[in-house]
Amino acid sequence: MELARKIWMSKSDEKSRIILLHGMGGTGSLWRPIAAALENEFSIMAPDQRGHGQSQDTDEKKEKKYFSPESFARDLIETQSASGFYPAFVLGHSMGMRTAAALAHLKPEWVQGLILVDLGFSGPAGGGLGSLLYDFLKQLPLDFADRPAAKIYMEANCPDASMAQYLLAVSVVQDGRLKFPFDRDALLLTLEAARDTDARKWIWEAAERGMPILNLRGAESGVYDADEFRREQQAFSVFPQVRFVEIAGAGHGLPFERRIEFIECVRRFIRAQLSEAVD
Repeated sequence: MELARKIWMSKSDEKSRIILLHGMGGTGSLWRPIAAALENEFSIMAPDQRGHGQSQDTDEKKEKKYFSPESFARDLIETQSASGFYPAFVLGHSMGMRTAAALAHLKPEWVQGLILVDLGFSGPAGGGLGSLLYDFLKQLPLDFADRPAAKIYMEANCPDASMAQYLLAVSVVQDGRLKFPFDRDALLLTLEAARDTDARKWIWEAAERGMPILNLRGAESGVYDADEFRREQQAFSVFPQVRFVEIAGAGHGLPFERRIEFIECVRRFIRAQLSEAVD
């Protein structure tokens, strides 16, 4: 299955490339405001990952193995190969972090650098929310009468406030009902598959290869545990090209809650790598 009917924000052979990978429940279109700020400087690709947006039409949805991070990464490799969109800096938020790490493992020569956003390298699927997220998604209604009804439900049942805001932000109105742009069964299988995955070994492998890595955490995140962030920061301190940064005033929705700071952090990181490559 080819990953996504892509959303191309810009494409030029003269520009460095960035791939933006959304989190669970999202779509590539979420990145539009961020891509708009970067597209004059970089070529941008923001795909819908399988089970999301326009990439829900798969016959493989009932088997967990088709929703592993490696499967998501192979989708991305297929898309990159077809479009010539490589090498690229790869940015993954939440679920997209695991896809980015898997891509660096499967096709390291196509990854110029990793930007990993607000998800622990290992541990339970869903980060600090663990089984709470799985149980919430399992019971989440497929649609609502309107946005106020969805908001009331989210406030009463969602285990993380920023996650609730995120889901409300991606929701769409179809046939007079508020719906979500994802296959709920696919999300549950994705979480189950992630439980069997230790993305940390892929990130460590990338670091040993000398790959530049920027790891970002929202200082108020309920998904990426602060103690885990600091433990990994200490462990990866042996690699000078790996940076750990916390952004104040942001939760799990860091890219959207602190958009300006996030964009500048990403821009500085990529510019620094390109400058070093020239030198």
